[in-house]
Amino acid sequence: MVASAALAGALIVCAGCSPSPLDSTLWLQLDRQENVVYGVIGDPALAGSGPESFVDSLGDVADYWDGVSSPDFIDPAVGAPVFYNVSESTDELDDPVVEFDLFVTSGHSPDRNSGASGWFVPTPSSVYTCYRLSVNFAADSVWDNFRSHNYGEDRLVCPQQLVDAVGDGAQYREPWEFDG
Repeated sequence: MVASAALAGALIVCAGCSPSPLDSTLWLQLDRQENVVYGVIGDPALAGSGPESFVDSLGDVADYWDGVSSPDFIDPAVGAPVFYNVSESTDELDDPVVEFDLFVTSGHSPDRNSGASGWFVPTPSSVYTCYRLSVNFAADSVWDNFRSHNYGEDRLVCPQQLVDAVGDGAQYREPWEFDG
């Protein structure tokens, strides 16, 4: 009996420490925003010819942030992909590589009130994530891409200005939670 009570108490305390479950509506909304960026990467007609054209195409579907100005283009109610820290280099074969950081927000869930309480943990009004993408080119076409700085000690910290722009009640989620 005592052991059962101790276990129940531990579960209650631990439940308050964990992030709230991610509901499918917020997951789908954020995934949809990520997919517009991956759509440019995966479609030769959208990616254009070469790194400059690619960055221009990316700017057609995602907001660019210079890292300094106020990100007032973010509407907390509407999901958005935001790219920043864009750089261009070459790989070991001397092919161009475009790297950029990506911040993605889901926008508010239409199914719930902002900050409504779950069983033990308040549910987020929206979710966001961020990571770095590298896009490799060969013969002026996208050849490959990979995500980095997305977990552990290497995890990219989302810029506070962007986090503040999505509003109170928004919750960070690991990038891998939106894979699949």
